[in-house]
Amino acid sequence: MILQVAATISALGACSSTLAFAPTQRSLIHKTTTHLRPEVFGSSSSMANTALRASAEPILAPLSPSNLAVSIDKPLLTPIEYGYRASSPTNIWRSFLAVLLSDVFKTAMVAFLIAAGVTLLSKCFTGAAAASGSSGGFSNILTKLKNFFATITKSSRAKPVNRSVPMPFEGDGGWGKCTLRSKKKVGTSPFTVYEFALPKPEYNIPLALGQQLDFCCLSSDDDICTGSFYPYEVGNESGVSQRGVVRIVLPESDSAEANAAQVGMGNSKFIEVLKDEMRVGDEIAIKPGKSHLTYYGKVPVSDMVCVASGLGIVPIVDQVKSISPKGSSSVKTTSIVWINENRSDFDLAMDELEKEYMKYSTKLAVSCIMDNLKKPLDKNREVEEAVPYFNAGTMAVVSGPKRFAETAKAYLNRKGYPDNCICVLP
Repeated sequence: MILQVAATISALGACSSTLAFAPTQRSLIHKTTTHLRPEVFGSSSSMANTALRASAEPILAPLSPSNLAVSIDKPLLTPIEYGYRASSPTNIWRSFLAVLLSDVFKTAMVAFLIAAGVTLLSKCFTGAAAASGSSGGFSNILTKLKNFFATITKSSRAKPVNRSVPMPFEGDGGWGKCTLRSKKKVGTSPFTVYEFALPKPEYNIPLALGQQLDFCCLSSDDDICTGSFYPYEVGNESGVSQRGVVRIVLPESDSAEANAAQVGMGNSKFIEVLKDEMRVGDEIAIKPGKSHLTYYGKVPVSDMVCVASGLGIVPIVDQVKSISPKGSSSVKTTSIVWINENRSDFDLAMDELEKEYMKYSTKLAVSCIMDNLKKPLDKNREVEEAVPYFNAGTMAVVSGPKRFAETAKAYLNRKGYPDNCICVLP
């Protein structure tokens, strides 16, 4: 049913050097920032043939050319060479006997006979004990021996290798299905993490940077509800997606207008149904969505500046994990400015950003600023210090609610960033 609804939609085309927290002190003070400025460092099979010849020389050397008799009924090869090159049934049997008499074969046979004997004796003594109504100590010893040999046999077997398998999307319109598995609040923040189980535990959904997941479900009134969200990878290793599940994080405001301000009106309806009507175990249609990370400026990109608010930090964290490891990209420095009005909003990714900063402090700068979002960004001293002026090779990423994104993009334009160097994530 879910896949048919999703197919209907498809057919219709529906469609900075500044760290605002210290690693040992994470309290946020209104319009106050603790600065840590990381240092930026500069870039910078012939032996066998020889043995045969050596063995043959004593036989051929005493013979002079005049005494060398050539006969058509005798081989021209010396006995040693002939024996080496020609194979006979005798040689084959000798090889087979060598295998039978080898230590490896003897050991394997002894182990097999012992295991077989222990098994037979155990059955015999166990049956006798059962018949007499008593269990003897010898039977226990045999059982232990049997378990010992069973353990050795299991340990010698090759263990299967666990590998992730890309999930196939074979439904109409390229849809697949997943199952709602859990709902969990994020600290004291007004956000909830929804976890969905994929059809098989080895499945994963490979996504590009800036790519969303599309969801589709039916409301209790049989209305089709869709939503597009970034995967929530907080807690996973860098560049590694957990197998068998996907997660998204959504606002949990009781007001539909407040949710719409965060994620858009279309997504707001889906959130309402997911929150109030969907239960654990319900199926929802899913497929990879659009990728929104675009850049048309100078390449390669050497620096990145990310300005985010609210849920906009989710795709930013994913980018940082992908581009920060050494050799993973051309980016040398990344500056993140995360602005929120409420202290609890930072619970969404504060720990994750701190962890990434501790790993890449020479190339990553994080500023977490609490201020009124209605205030112009150029009037905030912390923002002015955290966002550098434009240099060639710099890519700027803006992520957050629509109104914030418009304000942040205009602010970056005033700091010299051209439009083709600014990517706005919805």
